Amino acid sequence: MVLGRSAGISDEQMAHVLDDPLPEGLFTPDQAAIVVFCRKSTLMQPIDDATWAALREHFTTQQVLEITFTCGLNQMISRFHAAVRTDVDAETMDQLGTSCPVRLPDLPADGPAPA
Repeated sequence: MVLGRSAGISDEQMAHVLDDPLPEGLFTPDQAAIVVFCRKSTLMQPIDDATWAALREHFTTQQVLEITFTCGLNQMISRFHAAVRTDVDAETMDQLGTSCPVRLPDLPADGPAPA
């Protein structure tokens, strides 16, 4: 979410990144190519020829590699935080607001797991 905002993605767009298909006209074609690619990668779905073609239409080989790396790095960090149930500070929660479509994991009633 914070990464998306730093790249210029609006709260409205963030609220729809998991929509399949994406709402018509909400994302530019290059943004849509990245969102679809990263969504498929995150959900461990095959990256088909159409998804690669959409990326290649807008980005160079180096840019596609950077997009792939950034998406994968974000997945690794997110999975780490989900696994250890990192506390989310109040400032971050305020930034998340209601625009983050990915639900935070539920914590057990007795609090987070010991580190």
